[in-house]
Amino acid sequence: MRKGTSGMAEMVPVTITGVVRGTEDRPGRRERFFVELTASGDDARRLRIGVGDAEASALGFSLQGIEFPRPMTYQFMAALVAAAGSAVRSVRITGARDGIFYAEVMLRGGAIVDARPSDALNLAAITGAPVAVESSLLDLPSPTPGPAGAVGS
Repeated sequence: MRKGTSGMAEMVPVTITGVVRGTEDRPGRRERFFVELTASGDDARRLRIGVGDAEASALGFSLQGIEFPRPMTYQFMAALVAAAGSAVRSVRITGARDGIFYAEVMLRGGAIVDARPSDALNLAAITGAPVAVESSLLDLPSPTPGPAGAVGS
């Protein structure tokens, strides 16, 4: 965790539009889940970020509004942040290097917490926090959705 602001790159507001099953576009291709983010006001600009099965399931449940009798991991995280007297202000997908995406969770009071995009996006879905993506990431090629289609969109 750190105080202050992250880099000066242009950030584009996005919507979490769903979780899709697709195939990676690299050697040793494999099928996996991707979170699909769509630029607000520009449906042509999208980003798909590969996530693990558990993270994809949790996000799919959140997007569908499914509730459980006990808090799941991301509900627990949101409750901890609130109990500590803070709130999630926003989530930012800040970059990608060697096929790995990076994210930050911006908290009330100015703290910035480094996070995996899958965790940060799940937290945004639970708290209703806005999500933004560094502009150049929206121009990256996206994996092709597979026959299983969307989950929880």
